[in-house]
Amino acid sequence: MRELAEKIEEWIRSHREEFVSDLISLVNIRSVSTPGEGGYAFGTGCKECADAFMELGERYGFLSENDDYYCASILLKGKGDGAVSAGELGILGHLDVVPEGEGWHYEPYQAIERDGYVIGRGSGDNKGGTLMSLYAMRCLRDLGYELNHTVRLIAGFNEESGMKDVVHYLAAHTPPKYTIVCDGGWAMCIGEKGIVTADLVLELPDDSLREICGGIASNAVPDKAFARVGPVEEAVLRKMKAENPGIEIERQGEDILICTQGKAAHAFMPHTGINAIYRLFDLLCGYPVISSAAASKINELRKCFPDDYGTGLGIDFEDQESGKTTCIGGMIRTVGRSVIQNINIRYAVTQDGETLLGNLGGRCEQAGIRVENTDHSGPRMTSPEEPVVKLLLDTYHEFMGRDYEPYVMGGGTHARVFPNALPYGPAEMGGPQPFGTAHGIDEAVNVDRLLKAIGVYVPALIRLDQFYGAVQ
Repeated sequence: MRELAEKIEEWIRSHREEFVSDLISLVNIRSVSTPGEGGYAFGTGCKECADAFMELGERYGFLSENDDYYCASILLKGKGDGAVSAGELGILGHLDVVPEGEGWHYEPYQAIERDGYVIGRGSGDNKGGTLMSLYAMRCLRDLGYELNHTVRLIAGFNEESGMKDVVHYLAAHTPPKYTIVCDGGWAMCIGEKGIVTADLVLELPDDSLREICGGIASNAVPDKAFARVGPVEEAVLRKMKAENPGIEIERQGEDILICTQGKAAHAFMPHTGINAIYRLFDLLCGYPVISSAAASKINELRKCFPDDYGTGLGIDFEDQESGKTTCIGGMIRTVGRSVIQNINIRYAVTQDGETLLGNLGGRCEQAGIRVENTDHSGPRMTSPEEPVVKLLLDTYHEFMGRDYEPYVMGGGTHARVFPNALPYGPAEMGGPQPFGTAHGIDEAVNVDRLLKAIGVYVPALIRLDQFYGAVQ
């Protein structure tokens, strides 16, 4: 296989510039999933991105299929008539993105390449990985390898906010025999924590807290939050600002707008961020800017988040397989006198989900908080001893020359709901990151590290084709 590796490296070098151009063109489309907007499954931005993706596939000589703009597929047909009987192998990614938020040093939808990185929302999660997969299919074809199976690259448009894209796809299509999910880190994600989202609702006793708002997505640590409160003494505001550098205070008539800053991060790695909502809670409870009765209520909510691990909600847990359960307050808003705090929990794979929900409900009931709009997706685990898993791991070790082991993570991918599927790279674990990460400001992806994944995907597809041909 050394000869194959050298041919792939040469192919990558000759297509790098083209790849960067194509990636920038996809990143520049704001494809935030907005169900039904404009009459399309997930909005006009996702529709535009789906069209652009399919046009790329057709430009490079592949067939494309549109699944009602829930998903878009690019197909590399297998050999002759055998493709029908052999079936399909899959690659699954997504082209929807989380909202960009504020505080970027670069334009989120005017992507550029700088210092070897493409910077823009979705460059790493997951437009870079999905486009890399298309280029892997091009490389496979250009090098003259014909598979018995058809390779289907599926791009979804609702991965970040519900995964209704692949639910719709599976209702109408037979899934491939095996599917590589191009939305993880090397070497392979064999497990994902359970995910619970819910709204914690409390009622305020008066209108001294006029409004509170923060966060842009359930699955992101919020980097901005604000509260609008009633008249506040000037001396209190001066003291607050002096003791809390970085906050912003603005007068709006008799009301005061208090704004806090944090640091965005993915919900499954909350320790890498700073939650602006928690900072705002501390100000509302620590200074006489709202009534004591309202502050007492807000303090009950603040006590739910003493850390990032759910201890304040009675759901903390840790296991050897996946580490600690995490929990963030991702979004907050007011509706009348109701404060609605959305939470995002990533719970350990051996933790019992029903017990967790029971503990959550009991703790909130004691605090006078209602739990509403609960959504629960259980954990998944795959044995690293399964033959296909071992085949893919061996391929990674051989062609990357690295010894990354399979891992369990708190992130949620399409593999949660798609049968016979596992995340298989293409992100590098660790290493320097001079710009931002997924779901954060200045999100960026290293082009050369991403393109190296083609050198694993091509032989992996060849071996999967042989494996499933042999076991029939």
